[in-house]
Amino acid sequence: MTTDKSRASQSLIKDLKSIPSPMFYIFAAVAVFAGLYVGGFTAAGIFSAIFLVLLVACAAADINAGIVPDLIVIFIAVLGLIKYFVTEPVSLSTAIPHLIGAVCISVPMLILALIIKGAFGGGDIKLMAAAGLYLGWKITLAGVAVGLFAAGLYGIYLMIRKKAGLKSKLRLVPFLAYGLGIASLFGDTLIRLLFGWQI
Repeated sequence: MTTDKSRASQSLIKDLKSIPSPMFYIFAAVAVFAGLYVGGFTAAGIFSAIFLVLLVACAAADINAGIVPDLIVIFIAVLGLIKYFVTEPVSLSTAIPHLIGAVCISVPMLILALIIKGAFGGGDIKLMAAAGLYLGWKITLAGVAVGLFAAGLYGIYLMIRKKAGLKSKLRLVPFLAYGLGIASLFGDTLIRLLFGWQI
């Protein structure tokens, strides 16, 4: 007899089958190289490489099947917690930016999704909560800005080529993953360029 718990477990595992593809393996290899090249063979570099691979997995799943696997989102959130305890002094002042990061984009997205049907998918919202926890709010804002800018450019390109209209839906996760990935590697520089802030 199949229980609700076993069905949920099977669903989590089934969602992972949407990830493997030649595109995923190529970009995952690039992600590992980028994370280790920028961060070095240090704890920060290893965490960065893992985070980037998980972002690539989310993007691949969204492109291949239109989903964001919950298990990958959980991995990102857990990775964020582990990274925090390993690389940062544990205190309220260092934890708050990560807690704000978990809600600063995901909650507005949730509110918009409730007000405007189809504005954002549940996977988009959960990814932003987990990634925000990992990155902290400043880097998360920079990543979303880059991702939305890239999505806007791609949407304009599609409209110019008459492959999409104003009401066409665009899968957002690949662009969010791109922006978050860039921000995770070059957060300080991006934040200064976009907002004039210092970390």
